[in-house]
Amino acid sequence: MNVERIDLLTEVVVQRLLVDKGSACPLAAELARDMARSAPAEPAITLLLPLTLAAAAIDEMLGAGTDARLAARDAWRAAALVGSEIAGLRESLGTEVRMADLWEHWALGDPIFRPGPVAH
Repeated sequence: MNVERIDLLTEVVVQRLLVDKGSACPLAAELARDMARSAPAEPAITLLLPLTLAAAAIDEMLGAGTDARLAARDAWRAAALVGSEIAGLRESLGTEVRMADLWEHWALGDPIFRPGPVAH
């Protein structure tokens, strides 16, 4: 994933968490779905980049407000859960987890990363 794509996804996460008051886990599932469609062989670990960069940016720049603190905490939590999911899949598959693998796992009905309706 290139820097421009990471920046764009980070902005999407910040927008959706702070402005739209969304939740990070469904957003992570949506990003995984989109990334699995556009770059199925991309390492799944790249999903952590926009989540952690957004959480850090919210913490640093906007951390004083309650909404910002909650949004940052939600993004950190989602990043930790995504990392745990990837680690578990890595153990199960015995190989690097690709975006297609992660999305396929979640699409089966994961209770935390339940895919939501397409918001386009």
